[in-house]
Amino acid sequence: MQENRRVRLIRKRDRTAHESPAEPPTPESKERGIKTVVSRWVSEHRLRSEEFRRTFTNILGVTAS
Repeated sequence: MQENRRVRLIRKRDRTAHESPAEPPTPESKERGIKTVVSRWVSEHRLRSEEFRRTFTNILGVTAS
């Protein structure tokens, strides 16, 4: 029969206690981040819409205007 082995617990260190506290994001940086995300979404949406339009124009055999 195997003898019971002792279990060793490894805990993550509390990073907030060891590191200096980070500065909270400013309203300007939050706004810039939101604008970047929205801008990226809009440009991707335009590309997908244009690709969709070209694909179905070719399928239907209609000339693009």
